[in-house]
Order: sequence, then C-alpha cells, then structure tokens
Amino acid sequence: MHITICDDYADMSRKANGLVVDYIKKMPRTLVSFPGGSTPVGFLEAFVSAVNSGAVDIAETRYVSLDEWVGLSAEDEGSCAHFNESHLLGRLQKPFADVHLINGAAADIEAERRRLDQYIAAHGPLGVSVLGIGLNGHLGFNEEGVPFDADALVLPLSPVTKQVMGKYFGTRFSPECGITQGLGQIMRADMILLLADGSKKANILHRALEGPVIPDVPASILQKHPNVHVVIDRKAARELCL
Repeated sequence: MHITICDDYADMSRKANGLVVDYIKKMPRTLVSFPGGSTPVGFLEAFVSAVNSGAVDIAETRYVSLDEWVGLSAEDEGSCAHFNESHLLGRLQKPFADVHLINGAAADIEAERRRLDQYIAAHGPLGVSVLGIGLNGHLGFNEEGVPFDADALVLPLSPVTKQVMGKYFGTRFSPECGITQGLGQIMRADMILLLADGSKKANILHRALEGPVIPDVPASILQKHPNVHVVIDRKAARELCL
C-alpha cells in the first residue's frame, strides 16, 4: 500500500490526478470509475483540465459510475449521475469512448444491477478505481457487513450514510437503498486510489488501513489489494501510525 500525505486538499487533488493520468497514458484502453461526493471535486477539476488541454487522451477509455441512490436519476440534483454529468462528463471537450451511468430510478432495479455487472464483465476488470471512504468505512454503497467478494449489489443504506444525505439533496429525497459496484469488482481493479481529506476521516482511515480486515469496516479489505494508493491530506492522516 502506498500512502501519500499531502499538504492540503489542492495538493491531494493534484497528486491524485497525476496518478490517474499516468495510468491512462500507459493503459489507454481501460475502464475507469470515479466516486461522487465532495472529496473528489478537486481531483475531477484537475482531470477535466488534463483531458481538455490534451495532456491525456481518453478516446479509448471507458467510464462506469461507482454507485447511485435508488430512486434517483441523472435529472435529480444530488444523484450520483447528476454529479457525474456536472463535474465530469458535461465538462469534457473530448469524451470517453463509452460511458455507463447507473440509473437509480430504473423501474426494475434488479435488472439495472445486472446491467452494471454485465458492463463491467464485458469491458473490465477496472483499470483504475478511484474511491472515497465513508465515515463508517463504506466504499461506494458497500455498507457494514457486505461480502468482500460480491459483484454489484442493491443494499439498504446504513444510519451513518442516511445522516449525511442531507448535504446532497436536503429534504427533497430520502432514499432507503443504494446500488453499487461490489467489493469483488473493486478489488479486481488493477489500481485502486483512495482519497480522503479532513480530520473527520482520520479515525476511519486508521481503522480501515491499520485495523483488522473485517466486514464491519468494508474499506479494510483494501489492505489485501496489491496496488492501492492512498492519497490524503495531513488532517486525515492524524491517527495513522506512519
């Protein structure tokens, strides 16, 4: 595991982008996945700039979304698909070769889950999986107790995840479930890049990276992956024994 401690959020975002850009330059015909939320916004801005300036060519690179709130579509502000369109896809002057976004509002959510599995099976495994980490250690919507070897899942949201929903869409929506790439799919990625910033992530990073590998902390399974890059700021690194 490679742990890079950055001076601040901007430094974290730049270094994360450098890792992804370097990977795509070496492996342009690959499948990549980026997370939603506040943590990756700076990274996505840097990545879009790199693509639009010609610093990296994504003409052969495919993109698949990590997760989605069940019940929400790309038209719903606060959805993961809306985030992808707003911060990444809609800003690219030179698009990915292909894009698969999860439709959380699909009439048949089980069929949508299968579509996600089928897309990754056809075009994967993932080359680069960029991830954030939840306060309970979730990756995507892989909440506490999820199987480490599972493919795509539809899962109930944990109480911790529900508590933070408000920052995405206030009281307009109250999803009960999420649809997500499974930890098995994430762990088959060639490279995993975990991003975290701020002191609020310090304890869960300590538990995930230095504690036992247990289902109660889903991100702890990353300790078993051969090529994980953890890029975090100094506040998030406070409790790590480095």
